[in-house]
Amino acid sequence: MNIQEVARLAGVSISTVSKVMNGKAEDISEPTRKKVLKVIEENNYIPYAKYRKKEGLRSGLIGLIVQRSNTNSHELIMSAEEVLKNRGYQLLIRMLDDDETLDDAMRQMQKRNLSGMIINTEESTFYQDDYLKTVYLSDTGRFDESQKNTFYCQRSEAGRQIARMLLSAGHRTIGAVFLEQERGILKGIEEIYREENLSGQMINYYIGEDMADIQRNGMTLCIAEDVTAVVCGNVMITGCVVEYAEQSGIHVPEDLSCVCADDEKILECLCCGITAVRYPVRRMTEDAAEYLLDLIEQKRESEIVRKYLPELIKRNSVKKQNAGDFAVKMVIVGSMNMDNLIEGEQIPLNGQTQIAKNIICSAGGKGGNQAVGVSRLGGSAYMIGRLGKDADGRTLYRSLGNYGVNLEGVEFDDSSASGKAFIHIDQNGENTIVVYRGANENLDGCQLERYKVIFRKCRYCLLSSEISKETIAAAIKCCKETGTKVLLKPSAIEELGEKLLNGVDYLIPNEMELGKIISGDQTLEEKAQELLHGGVENVIVTLGKQGAYLKNRKYSLYFPSAPFHAVDTTGGADSFISALAVALSEDKDLIYAVIYAMYAAGITVTRYGVQEAMPDKNTVGIYREEIDARYHRMMKQISG
Repeated sequence: MNIQEVARLAGVSISTVSKVMNGKAEDISEPTRKKVLKVIEENNYIPYAKYRKKEGLRSGLIGLIVQRSNTNSHELIMSAEEVLKNRGYQLLIRMLDDDETLDDAMRQMQKRNLSGMIINTEESTFYQDDYLKTVYLSDTGRFDESQKNTFYCQRSEAGRQIARMLLSAGHRTIGAVFLEQERGILKGIEEIYREENLSGQMINYYIGEDMADIQRNGMTLCIAEDVTAVVCGNVMITGCVVEYAEQSGIHVPEDLSCVCADDEKILECLCCGITAVRYPVRRMTEDAAEYLLDLIEQKRESEIVRKYLPELIKRNSVKKQNAGDFAVKMVIVGSMNMDNLIEGEQIPLNGQTQIAKNIICSAGGKGGNQAVGVSRLGGSAYMIGRLGKDADGRTLYRSLGNYGVNLEGVEFDDSSASGKAFIHIDQNGENTIVVYRGANENLDGCQLERYKVIFRKCRYCLLSSEISKETIAAAIKCCKETGTKVLLKPSAIEELGEKLLNGVDYLIPNEMELGKIISGDQTLEEKAQELLHGGVENVIVTLGKQGAYLKNRKYSLYFPSAPFHAVDTTGGADSFISALAVALSEDKDLIYAVIYAMYAAGITVTRYGVQEAMPDKNTVGIYREEIDARYHRMMKQISG
């Protein structure tokens, strides 16, 4: 169109058009002036762009800047074009390559006499233009806080939805494979794991530079032996994962669940249909385009920020884990004793005779107590130990079986009586214990070898020191060979050799036991540090009413005690180690696991006895909010 055509359509002379557009229309009537302006606007007459802006006239041309690497770019463009066409506008598209800057693209687009602009990039950006109305589309959620007219969907929200679904299906250890631009998905997964107090180490992830990098290095890392589900950043990665799994004899979803954090038609046909996340690209783009046109036509100020949630498209690629599939098994190697509880006002000193107020006989022993503690809290406990062929042995065996403990590793001894413990309890609930090992002393490395298959299917081994040091060493050797983590309560050991220390993942003494292991005037922290130098991975010192202390290569932390009043502290230590193991087996963060264990032990010491005093999962669950609050406070203090 040229000036002659404008004059013809308006029914005026060329000079009249020129006067109107150059602001020299004093002698021209208002109706004639409006008629000329209407023709220019309706026909998008470009040469007078500056005057059009001044007069607030619309060109009818909307610019769209979109990242070329955006996998949803086609749907985005089609959605915007449909809205604009229906309202009489045209779309000018500018694809932004990875090596181009948004500033360059904006400068080029601003030369085109646009009425408005839609910007979709992964950059956080904000452009202020008095004439050019602009809206922003973001699928990362990163944008300038002053950027009001933004329509966004966060990739992290897709990760959160995926994580919730997999956790509810019983998956804990998962793989995740992404390109760098998909890292936000991983952020969402990690957020949910933190909120559920699960260790981030259970997410085996790989961020690849490109698809070749992912194929070379990402597959073996993310499809590890204990991984039950894999999250893929896009459709191409999903195809690679499925292909690699099939080549390895792993079938989706029978052996491995799979989720794609994007959705395309092909996923409906891949395997049995891959569960995926669908971003609300069409709805978000349509709303943004409609809003932009309202801004232009109604000449109002920008004042909206609107968030959209991705949609989880459930197909058939996520298999629900049976409780037996993901409940982590724990082997307990230790003593089983018949406990004789003697209650009195004081614990007798040398030469003293005390009158007992009460005597209670019950099943006990460090190993037996810990096995019951694990089972009561929902863990799968496998006991390995030795009993005498006597009435006490039969009672102990039957009692453990009633608590649901697996007893295939328990043997009866022909030559020794069952172990016994004599426990003196004073009026404050404090105690001293004398132990007769009996048949426990005959538990040896040969018996452990006979039941090595139990170690192979267990992630954690709970060891107590009422058995011989040689047996403890043999158990640690079995754990090293089978990849089982060791938790050791050193109650009856005055010296730990380097051979034992090197195999202990969690050493859990009380303050007195720590002093026996490492004598001298060092502080508690210095003694714990010395144990780390000796090869222990984590030292957790229980401090009774003062709480607990954790020392490892990352933390040196004191924990306040749980709010309980003790009447019998006999089972507190066994309850603590059992609860700690259960929490760790559920992939809880170590700090959370310590707090959880303190509450379980706190409940135990408010009751008389040991095994019968161990809390079940529901009882500890009553304090879930308190435990969570303590954990989050501690994490905030650590990070702050």
